[in-house]
Amino acid sequence: MALKLNKNFAILYGIMLGDGCLSLTSKNKKIVFIAGSLRDDIPFFEKVVKPIIKNQIDKDIPIRYKPETGSIQLNFVKNNFFDFIHSFGFPIGKKGNQLFIPKVFYERNLVKYLIIGFFATDGSLVLTDNNGTLYPRVEANGIAKVLIKEISDYLNLVGIKCNCYQAKRRVQTGYPNRQEQYRIQINGKENLKKFIKEIGFINPKQIERLNYYYKKMAPPRLELGTSSL
Repeated sequence: MALKLNKNFAILYGIMLGDGCLSLTSKNKKIVFIAGSLRDDIPFFEKVVKPIIKNQIDKDIPIRYKPETGSIQLNFVKNNFFDFIHSFGFPIGKKGNQLFIPKVFYERNLVKYLIIGFFATDGSLVLTDNNGTLYPRVEANGIAKVLIKEISDYLNLVGIKCNCYQAKRRVQTGYPNRQEQYRIQINGKENLKKFIKEIGFINPKQIERLNYYYKKMAPPRLELGTSSL
């Protein structure tokens, strides 16, 4: 199967930017690896990630369940697919702050789909209760400053007002080291509407969260025998 730079691949590339990596073993085995949470990412892997991978490599990859780490994984050896991902500048090994949006994704109008994949992994919908009213905020986090800035710039360009700023997080190593982290933040219901229209969620847990918000924000229905006066 010939590999193509298309919408499905762009979504998968965005997923890889968030929770994936390319690993080259000591025996030169080329492994494509994607990880998620055992607690709430199983539907995402079953309904989104696995079908996209099968569409790309024409092979059904089983999900590996890791209760000891609370994670799930998809990993497979496919040399030409590994090389195809790497050809766009995706690093082998630790990603660190090396990530960016490849120029060709802009040229092919595929940036939107890459961002869809990225938000499916490193994005979230935060709902804050403000005196009984839910206030929505879409966020995404990462340590790759260039990537986060490029995503922020694109969102603002298509009319989704967002802020990009530096935060801090503690590295889970048992030492008090801190690692720079960058955050995209999209505030308010109007910007949420624009985000859903232009980008949207594909991770079932985020869709469930969004539907919860819609349900809570729906105007109350009048019961028989009541008056709106």
